[in-house]
Amino acid sequence: LFVRAACARVGARIRAEAAAEMKRPAAEGGAASKKAAPGPQPKLKLLYFDIAGKGEPLRLAMHHAGLEFEDIRLTREEFMTKKTSGELRFGQVPALIVQDGSGVPVTLVQTGAIARYIGKLAPQSELYPDDAIKAAQVDALVDQASDMMCAVMCAKYQDRFGFDGALGGPEGEGTKKVEAALRSEVMPRHFAFFESVLTASASGWIAATDAPSIADFVLGAQFKQLEESTMVDGKALLQTHPKVRAFVEKFHAEASVRDWYAARQPAA
Repeated sequence: LFVRAACARVGARIRAEAAAEMKRPAAEGGAASKKAAPGPQPKLKLLYFDIAGKGEPLRLAMHHAGLEFEDIRLTREEFMTKKTSGELRFGQVPALIVQDGSGVPVTLVQTGAIARYIGKLAPQSELYPDDAIKAAQVDALVDQASDMMCAVMCAKYQDRFGFDGALGGPEGEGTKKVEAALRSEVMPRHFAFFESVLTASASGWIAATDAPSIADFVLGAQFKQLEESTMVDGKALLQTHPKVRAFVEKFHAEASVRDWYAARQPAA
């Protein structure tokens, strides 16, 4: 009897404490409390060349998220200096230098990783989903963008990837064969993947999110650049994939994207 009574008292105390915890205001850190408000934004410096390339989706995403950042456009000489000094991890750009309250700067690299950091740094932007499944779907689309560009990058930057000997340089016979395959098989296959994905999206955004995600910024910028590529006959690709073309138009009609480019138009 004594044991049952003691257990009953303990159970009652636990239930009372749980009820009090549920009633505690969110500001007191109760079970129903909201996410803590973010602290001051860290200082951000984006290093890339004075071209669109892989830096453009990051510029656009940070602008969309309302993040202040220094847009540093490197010359080739400045890039080589940073590369040989070891300042750039993997010897590549884009690179995002992050300096928070600790005062110790951290350099982030790889477009996908930087894009995810931007989304997490500005959760109110909805660039990167909280839901684990939806976040994985966004990640998959960012990775698929990299897969799409693999053959293009290897053909364009042959010496970097060790294909210059096999392909024979920009005018080599091997290069001509690769470019023909890109136009006839490789890129149409990848565009068909994305055409299917966009057909299934009720919102028109690439991951079927309500608002643009980092995948939209990566692919919206990438498709626009491919449109101008004669290597893959980009204009024809967009014409034969109407959902992709509509997506590119939708992305570049987004207010933050229009604002970014309008602010950078040369003065009349």
